[in-house]
Order: sequence, then structure tokens, then C-alpha cells
Amino acid sequence: MRLPARALLPLAVLTAMLLSAVAALVQAPYVTGDEAPHIDYAYRVWQGELPVFEDGLEHRPDGAWLAPVQWTAQHPPLYYLLVAPVVGPLAEAGHPVAAVYAARAVNVLLSGVLVLVAHGAARRICRPGSTVPAVTAFVAALMAGKSLVGGSGYNDLLAAVFVTALFGAAAMAVRRGLDARLILVISLLTSGAALTRLSAGVVAVVVAGVAGLAGIVRARQRRGGWGPVAGLLVGGPALVLAAAGWFYVRNLELTGTLTGSHFDWSYENQGRSPKPLAQVLVEAVTWLRMPNLFWWSGQQPPRTTYVTTAMVVTALVLVWVPAVLAVARAVRHRDRPGALLAADRRLLLLLLVLPVVVLVTMQVVFASNGGGVYPRYLLPVALPLCLVIAAGLATRPRLLVPAWAAVALADLAGWVAKELTTPPAEPWYYTDAPVPSVVAAVLAVAAAVSTTRVLVDTTANRTQAPTASPPAMRASTPATTS
Repeated sequence: MRLPARALLPLAVLTAMLLSAVAALVQAPYVTGDEAPHIDYAYRVWQGELPVFEDGLEHRPDGAWLAPVQWTAQHPPLYYLLVAPVVGPLAEAGHPVAAVYAARAVNVLLSGVLVLVAHGAARRICRPGSTVPAVTAFVAALMAGKSLVGGSGYNDLLAAVFVTALFGAAAMAVRRGLDARLILVISLLTSGAALTRLSAGVVAVVVAGVAGLAGIVRARQRRGGWGPVAGLLVGGPALVLAAAGWFYVRNLELTGTLTGSHFDWSYENQGRSPKPLAQVLVEAVTWLRMPNLFWWSGQQPPRTTYVTTAMVVTALVLVWVPAVLAVARAVRHRDRPGALLAADRRLLLLLLVLPVVVLVTMQVVFASNGGGVYPRYLLPVALPLCLVIAAGLATRPRLLVPAWAAVALADLAGWVAKELTTPPAEPWYYTDAPVPSVVAAVLAVAAAVSTTRVLVDTTANRTQAPTASPPAMRASTPATTS
């Protein structure tokens, strides 16, 4: 039975949540060194306090590997405020396993929210009637990085939701200019990102800056309307500083830096060491691993610089080949009838490219200081990455969408099989839910296959790439993609 086109987005959201549920069930509680500090942070917030790096963990579940310091204390508290009502009472009552699953359940829901927000933001970036927003929702749903964070007690996913929504708001500023409501939305989303993760806050400020530039361009075109622009340039930063500035002042007071990082402790206790920036830039592993949000086995790699066949295949098939196809199509059709005015087209390009460049630069510098190269660190710019991949797949959807999904699901199956069968390094690494894990994986694959089928049926005869709407339609509401 053929499902209607309107089922696409619900199926994509369901796929995203099921894939995150698979990750939540396959990964044993506190399987990583980071999850225990994140849960401890939420427990501290429930107790009415903020953690301090040197104080270590108060919530100390039996059997888990626990760091001697609280190395998530540098993060802002918004995510932990969100999960504290479900984590705190369970941890306080002596149920540490239930506490971590409660945090994971919140992130499972957030993974579905991210797909919805990505679809909405893509509609505001793409031309009305484009199939790319629908493909973007599909790509975001199958993203391994989103799924693994969605099945863990980390704060990355909430940060990604804020920034992804902000991309959509900034695109509206490009297309129609700024008004008081949009300024408030941009300011609140920027504040939310800055209160969740520093890197997300930086990206949000860049996106908001492009929105401000778009407001200036639109005001000059209209020869007026400078009030909203002044509101964003003055009131927006004031609101963000009022909402989030206090925490970074606290970091500065406690650690001497706004970031709150403790690289010196890592050098002395974790065997990490800085390396030249040029070395990070020329290492193949940097460009195969960092952007590979779609590689299940590579989201938490060892601290090595090895390159595997799986890394190369997934990076090429799931990221770089679709990206090349998208760029090639954009170059061929850059001057076709119905394109946006040159200034607006450049602003949309700046909106999608500049935040990626800024965040990749931050991660390269972080890696040169001894930090890890983890794909999940690029989640704040997941929307531009998903848009580019979706545009590439939309060039030949009947062929490329099923092939792309097949590789992504094969990688998922390999990861689940490995996680459930490989003898663990420590006893607590085994999940205590192998049967529910397999059931969830089967359901997730079924949902992904159904989403693929609907997407192919919907987009087979409509292969427009993410380009601008005609000048006469710039201020119109984006059309549906189904």
C-alpha cells in the first residue's frame, strides 16, 4: 500500500526517535566517561547548585567509570534545567540507572524535534515547492550523530535544536527583512543556544549577525525601516548578554577563561598533548571523521589518527559525494530564471557557509589543543550539512535516496551487531536490554524504509535544488514540499 505524501514528515520524525531509542537501549548506562558527569550536573541543578570542576561528582553510580573531576562543569545549565525534574528525583532516590534512562528519553524526544525544526528551517531557505526540505528531514532523521546523542544524556541535541531554528529565522530576515517579532525570536534562540553550549552560542551569534546584515541590506533597499535593524544590533545582544552572560562571567571567575576549559589537567592526567595546528589541518582523519555525522561506529572513536575503510566509505558515500553533486548542480543552475536577487542569494550562501567555517575552525583549534575530533561537535551546523547532502540526493532521488539510505542502515546494523556481541572492556559496558534493542532496531529500519519509499514517490518527478524564490515571491510564505 502506497502511503500519502503527507505521511513523510511524521515518518521521518518517528524514524529519528526510533533510531535514538536504539542508541539509548544498545548503549549501557554510563557507558562513556562523559555521561556520568552530565547526569551529575542535572542532579546538582536539582539540588539547587552548579557543579565546580575541582569538586568532582556527587552522583556516583556503582560500577561506572567516574572521573576524579567534574569535567562538564564548564557547560551552561539550560539543558540540565530541562532534564533535572526527571533525573534529580530518581538519582536522589538511589536509582542511577533509571536516572540516565530518563535523561536519554528526553533526548529521544529532542531528536524528533530536531527533524521538525530542520524541515521548517529548510523550507524557509529553499524556494517554494522545492523537494529539498523533505529530503533534508529524511537526512536529519537518519543522522547517526543525532541518533547517538539522542540516546545519551548529553546536551548537544538541545543546542542543535536552537541553532537549527535560528537558521530558519535568519533566512526569513534575508527574504523579507526584520521586524520586532523576528528580532525577539532571533534573540531568544541565540540566548537559548548560548545557555546550552558555548560552541552553539558562538555559531548562533554568527547566524544572528547574518540576520542583522540582511536587515541592513533590506533597509537600504527600502530606504527606511532602520528601527528593527537598530533593535537587533542593540537590543538583541543586550538580551543575549542578560540571559547568558552571567554564566561565562562565572567561568572566568572560576577558571580564568570564558570557556572554562582545563587542558592542563587533561595533559597531566589523560595522556593528551597539544599538536601543531597545521598537523590537524593536513591529517586525513580530520576531514573524514569530523563532518561524518552519519557514521555510527565513529561517533566515539579512540584518540588515534587511524583511517579505516568504514570511515572512508561512509564519509564518501554519505557526505562528500552528495555534497559534490549539490555544488555541481548549484553551479550549473546559478543563473536560471526565478532566482533571488544577487544580494539575497549571497546572503543565503553566507548564512549557510560562514557558521560552518567558524565552527570547523573552532573544532580544529580545539583538536590542536589536545581535544578530540568528534562528529557530534558539528551538530550546531547540522542544517547546512543536511541541506547540502539533501540537495545532492535530490538530483536523482529515485536512485540516490534508496542507495544512501541502504548504506546508512547497513552501517546501523553493523554497529548494533558489534555493540551487542563484542566482549566489553569492562563488565558494565554490556546493555541489559539486548532484546528490546533488537526490536527497536527492526522498528527503526522499517520506519526508515517506509520514509524512503514515501520520499522517492514524492520527489521522483520534482528535483529542484535549494535555490531562491522569484523576486516577486520573496515575501511570501514558503509552500509545502509534499
